[in-house]
Amino acid sequence: MDDPNHMGFRESTLPLKNDGVLKKVKDFKKRFSRKYSFKKILMGLMLVVIVGLLFTTYKINEVRTRAFLVYFGDQEIGIVREQQEALNILDEIKRDLTNTYDIDVVLNDDISFKDTHAKDDSLSSVNEIKESIKSKMTFLVTGYVLLIDNEEIAATKTKKDMEEIIEKIKKPYLEGEGNIKEAKFVENVKIEKKNIPLNKIMNKDELYKYLQTGAEEIKTHIVEVGESLWTIAKIYDMNVEDLIEANPDKNPEKLQIGDEVKLLVPKSMLTVATVEEVKYKEKVDYEVKVEYDKKMYKTEKKVKVEGSEGENEILAKVTKHNGVVVDKEILNENIIKEPIDELVVKGTKEVPRTIATGAFLMPTRGSVSSRYGMRNGRMHKGLDIAASTGTSIKAADGGKVVFAGRKGAYGNLVEIDHGNGYKTRYGHCSAINVKRGDKVYKGQVIAKVGNTGRSTGPHLHFEVIKNGGNQNPASYVR
Repeated sequence: MDDPNHMGFRESTLPLKNDGVLKKVKDFKKRFSRKYSFKKILMGLMLVVIVGLLFTTYKINEVRTRAFLVYFGDQEIGIVREQQEALNILDEIKRDLTNTYDIDVVLNDDISFKDTHAKDDSLSSVNEIKESIKSKMTFLVTGYVLLIDNEEIAATKTKKDMEEIIEKIKKPYLEGEGNIKEAKFVENVKIEKKNIPLNKIMNKDELYKYLQTGAEEIKTHIVEVGESLWTIAKIYDMNVEDLIEANPDKNPEKLQIGDEVKLLVPKSMLTVATVEEVKYKEKVDYEVKVEYDKKMYKTEKKVKVEGSEGENEILAKVTKHNGVVVDKEILNENIIKEPIDELVVKGTKEVPRTIATGAFLMPTRGSVSSRYGMRNGRMHKGLDIAASTGTSIKAADGGKVVFAGRKGAYGNLVEIDHGNGYKTRYGHCSAINVKRGDKVYKGQVIAKVGNTGRSTGPHLHFEVIKNGGNQNPASYVR
């Protein structure tokens, strides 16, 4: 077998050039061994391990005690380990409110957090966090607000509710007889979505009634003859108590003619303006023309030709506010029937003083001693006026003397026919100043008070007769 060192080289040991380095290492080891014993090394290693364990324990504890201070608005309400715990509680409260009120809820404050550390026994429970939030929270709900001329009036839960109310207010005014061309509100009406307090939400019935009567307009009534607060209340379909309350300066028992009584009349907060074309028939007044007749007295008149109304058919554009006409424009007018003028004849002849005026005066001065009515079981048909003998008796009204003389229990009697269905009688006269057939005027002296006939003392027995029947003179004389 050939020599492996076939190239001819000789095998020899290489000289160690790094002996100095090795020597230095050996010297270091000897010095280190002398300086640090094994025991010391072991203690150092143990110290390192303990420090590491302490650091690890601190780190674990630091992570395990991490927590968060919970704030609702600017108020601290508890401590939680995880932020999501408090957020879940807040979401649960919102859901409960939404389910309770069946409406979207917006809390006025929100939750915020601040880093802290806390042991388990320092953490707040779910109920504690929940009760703290409830005790401090205020909330709004999402609703729909009605604005009238940019003023917030009321709110409903949904936009649909508000729209239905508005349409309900319009509806009665869209059912007219005419052809509705336009319908709108006079006021600027808007609906806006807004977060508002829950107590501002109204149900549909409440809001409808409020819009119909919420605004009030004060009107007045002028008192006329025979009126009282009770009759006025009946006219306006009101309670008397409300009327008395509206007029604290008025005595309900002592209203005077011409007094101004305040009325508190409900007025709708919305005004529905409608424009419609209406076809209707309208009466046309006739004119009254006058003719004069010198043969008739000035107090006389008669209708020579009866007047009659005409009739027109009208097409008009009518503007109404809440059903009340505020403007009308005539578009077309057709005459169906022409009116017929009435012709009246009036007299120009001066009226004699002896013509009756229709009103009676008190025929003499004195005191009433016996009234009209039953007396001692018999009907007393006149009015007895006690006066001194010789006191003047005057004609109660103009007319013609139809009796003047003695007549049984009347004694001396004057009877006057006033020519208008009335007669008057004057009895127990001491003297008579007229005769039958004389025409007398109102206030003319016709006799003197006396005590003739069946009489217990000087007085005038005065009777008023209408169409043959005796009347109570007290109802006629002034």
